[in-house]
Amino acid sequence: MMPKRTFESVEEFEQHFADADEVLVDGTENMCFRPKCNENQRVKYSGKKGTHTDIALLFSDRRRFIYYLSRLHEGSKVDFGLLKEEFPPEKDWFRNQKVVIDLGFVGIEKEYRMKQVMIGTKRPRKSKANPAPKLTKEQQEWNSTVSRERIYVEHAIGGMKRYRILKNRCRIKCQTLKNEIIGICAGLWNYHLMLTN
Repeated sequence: MMPKRTFESVEEFEQHFADADEVLVDGTENMCFRPKCNENQRVKYSGKKGTHTDIALLFSDRRRFIYYLSRLHEGSKVDFGLLKEEFPPEKDWFRNQKVVIDLGFVGIEKEYRMKQVMIGTKRPRKSKANPAPKLTKEQQEWNSTVSRERIYVEHAIGGMKRYRILKNRCRIKCQTLKNEIIGICAGLWNYHLMLTN
């Protein structure tokens, strides 16, 4: 029931995901207390959340089963940077997988070789020529399609965070212990799914 935390090779990765027809990828952030050291404050600060966090990468499927959970990293890191760190692009990790991701992974198709990728369309930036840019109707419909596919990974994250130790701001300073806790919470969620299905 416990999710994998590391993969030694692409073959091990493919074997682990053999029964999953698609991989849903997302990052999850957990709030932590502000460190006293200024340097640690900078590396822990997440601009996305506006507070100090730890971030982890998570792979799920349509059943909301958590297959993989990375170790916790500093909150200043972004989802795509985390993916490149955990799964170096030189190896063909996703060559036999359909990958469904959010806009935090823009540019993934340039870095990785995949069977298929589903990612939304980003709204264009404002400019003098176009002060209020909008997506076309087709782009909006495509984004809705991607969201319907991606919602299962959000449910997996929500299921894992049913445990208050992940939901509340964590007071624990030991990173090794925090990594153990998040792994156990993911395993308990997988066990809950097994009992209910």
